Amino acid sequence: MPQNNPARCLVLAACLSLGACASQRYEARPLDAAAGARKLETRSLSAPGLRSFIEARRPGQAWPPQQWNLELLTLAAFHFNGELEAAGARLAAAEAAVVTAGQRPNPVLQLPFQRVLDPKDSESPWTLGLALDIPLETKGKRGHRVAEASHRAAAARLQLASTAWRLRSRLREQLLALWTNTEKARLLEQQVALDKSLAAMFDKRLREGYASVRELQQQNLALIQSSRELLAALRTMQSARIELARLLGLPPAGLDGVQLDMAAFVQADPPLPAPRLRSLALLNRADVLAALESYEASQAALQLEVARQYPDLHLGPGYTFDQGVRKPGFDFSGIELPLFNRNEGPIAEARARRQEAAAAVGLVQGKAWAELDDGLAAYRTARDALREADSLFRSQQARLAHTERAFGLGEEDSVALADQRKASLAARLSLFEAEGLVQQALGRIEDAIQRPLSAIDASETDQQQ
Repeated sequence: MPQNNPARCLVLAACLSLGACASQRYEARPLDAAAGARKLETRSLSAPGLRSFIEARRPGQAWPPQQWNLELLTLAAFHFNGELEAAGARLAAAEAAVVTAGQRPNPVLQLPFQRVLDPKDSESPWTLGLALDIPLETKGKRGHRVAEASHRAAAARLQLASTAWRLRSRLREQLLALWTNTEKARLLEQQVALDKSLAAMFDKRLREGYASVRELQQQNLALIQSSRELLAALRTMQSARIELARLLGLPPAGLDGVQLDMAAFVQADPPLPAPRLRSLALLNRADVLAALESYEASQAALQLEVARQYPDLHLGPGYTFDQGVRKPGFDFSGIELPLFNRNEGPIAEARARRQEAAAAVGLVQGKAWAELDDGLAAYRTARDALREADSLFRSQQARLAHTERAFGLGEEDSVALADQRKASLAARLSLFEAEGLVQQALGRIEDAIQRPLSAIDASETDQQQ
């Protein structure tokens, strides 16, 4: 055999190796904490990227919006909030795992190379080989892997939707807290002004001998209490505004000068959905659907472990040049012999994980059912309290009107009129707090079904008296 044959074989082997070279390269992406902080400090609702994001999802939206309602704020949070970005990265990893699961194992190239130091006369001193180890999976293992990864990717996609809903829910909660405490602070400011006025009246009466020190002290205590309540409302209002900005991914001052639309909270007693609410709670929630996908993934994982009882095949076509002798070959190699176990342990583990996934589905569905029941019960209680508060407020308004007429005729003094105005204001505060409780209960119902009540068709609603 010509002496350059070994070199030719080496060239061939090198060419095959080069053909298997990686086509993707690593790209470093270092993070700069200082740059990230500067980006957060300058972030605002007027960012051009946010405008493109919102216009792509709400064509025709005027820019900039005159007022930001819950829907627009939710879109802004989807654009800026880091929780969704992290959930999106987890989804990307799960989708990449589907690609990994579907990949077929690569053949292994073997290049034995030897040189005999004392070859026989006229024989080549070289022993060269070229062989492939081609793995063949049996019993549909690849299909089971793909099915498991696909279900896990679907679960990750639903978990992303669940994260998005939780973000929307917290936005609504903080927006409601901002609305209630803003209105409460406005009413309490009027109450503080009335208490100051009454304190001045009692002080004057005390000097004139028409009031006692006890009456003045009681009024001063009422002034202290209303001032304390006003301070608490202002503090809660500021905290809600800061938390709202944080959920939006904005700096604490990011909402300065922004007009917020609270009109969604004005209708305090809307119709409740029909009994379909329960089916929505059990079938529409993203966490329930994600648990079902995780269960299907555990089914596929069990199928894969059952299939692994059967060994894979390894085909080994090759060619050997052994000191001048050409030896083509075709081997079956690397076949695992199931002598000591037949994968009983992993199968048992997979069965247990499937049972655990089934239990998780039941737990999530039970949680959804309980949350809906709690929300409906809270709504009924808050609605009854709202009706009672509304009745008391109307009665107090009538008494105030009567006192104002009597004051105009000289039948009542200014203290009696101020007392009635204070009582009317207290009734209005009670009514407003009842309206806030109704809105909180409606938010709990929406969380139970993970869908805005306004998104349900009117044909599916039922006035519950």
